[in-house]
Amino acid sequence: MELMDLLQSRRAFREYDDQPLTSEELQPILLAAETSPVGLGKYRNHRLTVIQDPKVLNQIKNIYQAPTLIVVSSPDPGQLEFIDAGIIVHNMELAAENEGLAANYNMACLASLPKTVIPAGMTPCFAITLGHTKEKLTPRDLDIKRIPINWIKAD
Repeated sequence: MELMDLLQSRRAFREYDDQPLTSEELQPILLAAETSPVGLGKYRNHRLTVIQDPKVLNQIKNIYQAPTLIVVSSPDPGQLEFIDAGIIVHNMELAAENEGLAANYNMACLASLPKTVIPAGMTPCFAITLGHTKEKLTPRDLDIKRIPINWIKAD
């Protein structure tokens, strides 16, 4: 999909088929995470946890019965790590929708994550729900004035 079509098509999915994503389907999404810019190049300060076990997923609130959840964690996160996690999730979301998969940014689930799924010493910062959908993404018209713009130009 062309970039602007993808950006104008993306949306928050909250309905998924039951079928978990395969390792092959996850590869472009995980690669997109790897291509994310990370502050000061500190990639080792982040961990991805891919959760597909239905027993674990059933313990997590606010994931809309998604069959796959990816959590981005950091040790002792500050503002920079939370921003990094958001960018990582954003790249994964765009990659998923580019592949025709359903995705949704998610922070509401973090408080209900079982402690045993996150690596020791890490704090969950952001997550993304993923799955299959029968819905097709189609570009929509967007009003350029949704976000006010202040211009500061030379005379």
